[in-house]
Amino acid sequence: MNDKTRFQRLKDGVLDLPSNTRMAAESAWRGRERGLAIIAGVFLASLVITTVLAYGNGLSQTFLQFSIENDVYDAKVEQLSPPPGPDGDFANSTFTNDTSLLVEVCEELSLKEEIADCTLTFGRQAIRQSGVFGNIEAFDAGYLSIESASSNNSLLENESFDFPEADANGPPVFTKRMLRLLGPGAFDGELAERHNKQMLNDIPWPSHQDMIDNRSVILPASIAGPLGIQVNDTIDSLEFGYVLDTAVDPEKIDRSQCPGFVERTGGGLQHCRLTLTVENLNVSGIYDDWQFGNPTFGFNPVFMTWSILDNESLTTLMDSDHGYLGIAVERSLLPTSSTSDAEDWLTRLSQSTMYGEGSLSSEPMNYTGGIQLFWYDTISGTITFLEIFLGLIQTFDYILMIPIIILSLAILVYGLVLSLEQRRREIAIHRTIGGSAGQLQSMVLREVLVMSSVAWFLGFIFALQAVRLVLAAVGFMEFEELEFDISVKLGLTSILFTAICTIGAALLFGNSRTKDFLELEIDEGVRKIPTRKKPKTALHVIMFLIGLIAVIEAWIEDSTGESGLIENFFIDGLIGLFGPFLLWIGGALIFGRIASLGPRFFSLMFGWTPLLKDIRRGLKTGGGEGIGRLATIMVLTLSIVTLAAVQGATGTLVDERTADANTGSVLSIQFNESINSTQAELIVQTAIQDLGLDVSTVHSTAVPTVAVSTTDGSSTIEAWVVLDGNENVLLWSAQSVPGDDIQNVVDGWANGGFTAGESASFKLRLPDTVRRGLGDTFEPTFEDKNTSEQVGFISSSIRLNISSPDLDDFMSEEALAPIFEEYPWRGDMSLLDLTGADLSDRDLRRTNFSQSVLSGADFSGSDLQRSVFFYTGFNGANLSGTDLTETIVIAPDFGFGNPLMGVNFSGADMTGMFGIANLSGLELGDAICPDGSAANVTGCESGLIMMPPPQVMDILSEQTTISIEQSEFNVELNHLGRHRYLPGLPSAEAEDKIIIGESTYRLLTDMDSNSTITSTQWYVWVGSGNEHLADTNEDALTNLRVQIESNESVTGVSDLTSAREAVERNGGLIFGTPGLLSLQFVVAAIGSVASSFVFLSLVLSQRKKEMAILQAIGASPRQVMRLVLFEILAIVIASMLLGLVLGAGVAQSFNGFFSIFGFIFQIFGGASTVIERELIWPWIDLAMVSIAVLVAVVLALTLTTAKALRSDLAIVLKGE
Repeated sequence: MNDKTRFQRLKDGVLDLPSNTRMAAESAWRGRERGLAIIAGVFLASLVITTVLAYGNGLSQTFLQFSIENDVYDAKVEQLSPPPGPDGDFANSTFTNDTSLLVEVCEELSLKEEIADCTLTFGRQAIRQSGVFGNIEAFDAGYLSIESASSNNSLLENESFDFPEADANGPPVFTKRMLRLLGPGAFDGELAERHNKQMLNDIPWPSHQDMIDNRSVILPASIAGPLGIQVNDTIDSLEFGYVLDTAVDPEKIDRSQCPGFVERTGGGLQHCRLTLTVENLNVSGIYDDWQFGNPTFGFNPVFMTWSILDNESLTTLMDSDHGYLGIAVERSLLPTSSTSDAEDWLTRLSQSTMYGEGSLSSEPMNYTGGIQLFWYDTISGTITFLEIFLGLIQTFDYILMIPIIILSLAILVYGLVLSLEQRRREIAIHRTIGGSAGQLQSMVLREVLVMSSVAWFLGFIFALQAVRLVLAAVGFMEFEELEFDISVKLGLTSILFTAICTIGAALLFGNSRTKDFLELEIDEGVRKIPTRKKPKTALHVIMFLIGLIAVIEAWIEDSTGESGLIENFFIDGLIGLFGPFLLWIGGALIFGRIASLGPRFFSLMFGWTPLLKDIRRGLKTGGGEGIGRLATIMVLTLSIVTLAAVQGATGTLVDERTADANTGSVLSIQFNESINSTQAELIVQTAIQDLGLDVSTVHSTAVPTVAVSTTDGSSTIEAWVVLDGNENVLLWSAQSVPGDDIQNVVDGWANGGFTAGESASFKLRLPDTVRRGLGDTFEPTFEDKNTSEQVGFISSSIRLNISSPDLDDFMSEEALAPIFEEYPWRGDMSLLDLTGADLSDRDLRRTNFSQSVLSGADFSGSDLQRSVFFYTGFNGANLSGTDLTETIVIAPDFGFGNPLMGVNFSGADMTGMFGIANLSGLELGDAICPDGSAANVTGCESGLIMMPPPQVMDILSEQTTISIEQSEFNVELNHLGRHRYLPGLPSAEAEDKIIIGESTYRLLTDMDSNSTITSTQWYVWVGSGNEHLADTNEDALTNLRVQIESNESVTGVSDLTSAREAVERNGGLIFGTPGLLSLQFVVAAIGSVASSFVFLSLVLSQRKKEMAILQAIGASPRQVMRLVLFEILAIVIASMLLGLVLGAGVAQSFNGFFSIFGFIFQIFGGASTVIERELIWPWIDLAMVSIAVLVAVVLALTLTTAKALRSDLAIVLKGE
């Protein structure tokens, strides 16, 4: 009887710990064959679980560094006190308008270890409040805006400097391009290096003295390219605006109190602006635009130095609160191990800057001249948004890793089972010689603890190193070096969690299994074959059937677009979420049992062959419980290998198709006026020659549009036109067109066929059309479903015939006088000077603006239906978001330039606009053209309509003879099927369009075959032979884009290289997913090889006695070898085949899950064309893994069997 107290037992345990550990290690080493099973299981479990946890840490680091890379400044340090105002008391304020004092403060801050650089900058006004959410000051702080420029460059002269991209990618407070005036500190040190990274054409970031001597201005490529500005061009003058006063709704600025003009931005903001002018500037550099990121400082500004301004201008800007200190922190000191560590570090830095190092006082610290500072941290604001986005990403990724985590734990349990089975007989023998249950249990668990601890540590170290590789994936099993140094660190909680899940699981299972052994009778423990538990077959079958329903449901939805078998949304969602897991687990258990019958199946097929004929009687129907479990593990691993390979390869293909679809071709070029293909190709070839690129082939195509109606007049639809030869230019995919053969569809378009989008198909009542969500289904019946459905279309050409000699006479003031007399006016604002007037969000229908001056007037959001603009001065007017339907605009070009130049029509509805005006080269954005087409597709090439509105026709027909000549062109087109998108154009717009060929287009527009087709947008294929430039030389394509952008006739260029880089790490979903799928593939592949090699060795070692008996009754070693090889290979091959089948089913059922998240992430990322996730099957990758498994199996079988055959028969038969 043990009389020791608990304390004494604990003390003895601690004292015996070194010796017990040593003995456990020695025991583990002696039984290393069985120990490998535990090590393999725990290692894989530790590797996977640690990687999943560390991935979140690495992802946050990578996202943080990617995000702050787009910002030059890391903090905006402002004066704590606001400007006292023109009549304020500067003596009692810490605010100063002395730039020299602020430069000294900057030098003081630069002495801090945490601050790498500092410069006095003029840009956005002070914010003086922390945070972003609910902080109105962060949004209403005014910025320096470029208003106009004068130059011998006519495009620059007429540039409005409107910046709708800023409004689309940030808070709606930026309407114009920003100006940033930099101080001396921005031209050396860290800030200079950050600016220099973006400079183009090998021109470095200049020094401060060069900026002064050359009166330099540095432009973003997004301005320089479209305006044709090059380095060394001169700008006679540049006018920029600063903010004098700001009002936020419901407050308004009294125009009579604003000495300048009132600017209205989104969010109900109004700014009273004045302007300053800088003259005699030289373009000293062009920089590549940063991606849109944190909006605190504004986006991609024009750079100058404030040193070229006079003292009065500097004082004015300081008094207007536009001065601040731009800070670059020492990013190498910024903790990137987690976002919380980074926020803590930034908080300490801001506090020490405002209140002093280590100060607990709430009194602000005084710097040179008594200046007090406020630190506005931009990195913390970036972190806030990142944490929201990362939460969504990690939720998806954790779900994605569930199968591999379950697999690793299954291998862990299986390894423990095999290892402990080897101890069954040993435990029984120890009991016969007097060993107590506690001692035996302690002996086994110590050995398990030593082996699992070593395996956990190795898996933990490997996982920390693997995370960087996971994050560096740019496709499935494709990797590129990360730009940043990632140092993954896990907290104590995460480390303990991985240890508990692996070492703890091993000890718990080992303890349970050992107890089972100790409860056995001694003679039962000595037996080699343990008692089997009856499997729960019914439960497994139910799980498998539910999963099978999920597969069928996913297949129906993917292949037909229908809702599937289950109509109930909730039930369908549950099956879609849990079905893949039930299929995988239930299928693996069932398929594992089926695979264990492999020898029986293969013996029926090959049993009478010479290879097996002499050993057929010795074949078993299965390999026992151990080999049956191995079959289940093999099915699990091969199914995950298949799942990862299929979804990984599919994700990479989705990325490629997304880039192809967004760009349309190698290059997509927008011109300021319509040109033909020869002119477009000449511009590209000239740029190629200027760069000296080795390119032999340049092809181009455009996508014209034409409005068509059905012959019965029931529907009017816009048609996109694919020109002949487009298949050599556009980057087609089989997903974009009906059927599998792209060339057949292209030939069909050329020979009088058409395809229709989903909405267009519904309008046209085409076969097999379903409009989802509307409850309206069209199911026509045709005698022959294989025949092509023909649809008749009409294109109308209308010409106005008048009795006046020509159109100019018709548009004269005398001819139009009846309009002014009899038009049903609601308001008269003619002959007025409305320069800079705020006429936004007003009802101005049927208003007469004839001969008024509207320069700089703001009509945004106003209703201007049927209003008249007769010889009106529009210079710089804002007509964005207005309703201009059936308006009359007479704005002819008398040789002095387009009167509409500088007008912002973004989002305006110009349907039915009549008159004389040139809409080319204007800022149209997403406006609706007079002919009803979308401006971002057609560029409003057709201009204003030539048919006056009905109310005007009625008036004019009384004064002059007017006739309408209408020509109709009829065609009968064959329906080829439903298209999904057209490369280069948004998929959402493709739904309600039809696509026709060039020959049909010429018939519908009465254009002869010799007439050239012109367009403002051309898609250009550039390359040599069959390889385009994006595949052979990515950098060359980027340089070519920049070179083309410098052409004055080009307003925008997209290239395939940039499009690919934007999505290459997404895997069809989001950043890092390709790495996780690659990790799944590798771990599952390693698991299958390790299972077959390590576990098979243990399984076969249990059959030594069986092989000895076969030899004893006369079987030769070769026969025994063949028998064992056949049995095990039959089971393994059956497991592999069934695993591949199960993996295919799981991949199909998971596809709906991937598609939903992929759709969300693509939309979140701003993808214009959403590519559907169609599964592809990477047979080569799967074959490589299968071959590796077979090689491992054969090797394990050969070595283990040969070892068994070399054993002494007498000893083996005695069981020793």
